[in-house]
Amino acid sequence: MTDVDRPGGVDLSIVIVNWNTAGLLADCLASLPAACGALACETLVVDNGSRDGSAALVRERFPAVTLLEAGANLGFSRGNNLALPRCRGAFVLLLNPDTVCPPGSLAKLVGFARGKERLGAAGPLLTDAAGCPTITWGWFPHPRHHWLGFLDPARRLGGAFWGRRVVSIPDRTEPSRVVDYVAGACLLMTRAAIERVGPLDERFFMYFEETDWCLRARAAGLEVWYCADAEIVHLEGQAAATVSDFSLRQFQLSYRLFLRKHHGPAREAGTRLAQFCEYGLKSLLRGVAALGGGASSQKNRALSRQYGDRARLQLSSRLDVRPPA
Repeated sequence: MTDVDRPGGVDLSIVIVNWNTAGLLADCLASLPAACGALACETLVVDNGSRDGSAALVRERFPAVTLLEAGANLGFSRGNNLALPRCRGAFVLLLNPDTVCPPGSLAKLVGFARGKERLGAAGPLLTDAAGCPTITWGWFPHPRHHWLGFLDPARRLGGAFWGRRVVSIPDRTEPSRVVDYVAGACLLMTRAAIERVGPLDERFFMYFEETDWCLRARAAGLEVWYCADAEIVHLEGQAAATVSDFSLRQFQLSYRLFLRKHHGPAREAGTRLAQFCEYGLKSLLRGVAALGGGASSQKNRALSRQYGDRARLQLSSRLDVRPPA
């Protein structure tokens, strides 16, 4: 590899945006050396004004890590964009703090990416703590995904048509392939692609920023790949467990922004209608199931409330979303 391939002698720059997840962050950082193998790497942690000692933890336990203290909760996009100009690697990895990278995993992902001439981004297989595949990649959002959820609320039908939803949980037998977008929990980009596509859109405080970036990359003629050979553990939801109501509203706000930006207000309205029907039906079905009692009644009641909240949000033309400080 030439010096042009690895600017500043760095193969991979790893950027982690952290907010009050000190314990998860420590496990994530501890896993990186073995995950990178022989790669020349640098790690940058952007701390979004955490109050749990995250910044002190990085300084004391991981002195080789570059710590950028934002001083406030900037969100995912602004936090990553704060670090991108400081990255020296030929590849840049956006990594969630609620991930653990097994030995050799990031070396595999970078090796895979080097073999793709028109690569814009790549993502690994994401699994939960038990090793089961979880949300890894998806299709660009369309109202039909929610109408399919309405017609097939239990997701029992498969195939190329019925099986398509906004997100995908790959089977372990599924090979590497070009996809619409990969999850932002572990998103590898080339330096050349970042220079061509630009940074993350900072209007997305959280959610859909990776979907937006991948759509822009594909519009620029670049490819987005799912890499089946690399595997990362994503402890999904733990980092946002304390802001669930905010997360629900922020997801919908970012969803609407994405739809308006790329498709206009008519698509946004059509998608809200489809979501109202999908989540309203699912709320009703779970509520009916809860009436039957049994061990699953509590779970069904909780899901009924969650789906009901999602459906009701579609009736609000304005969403009041205040990021946690």
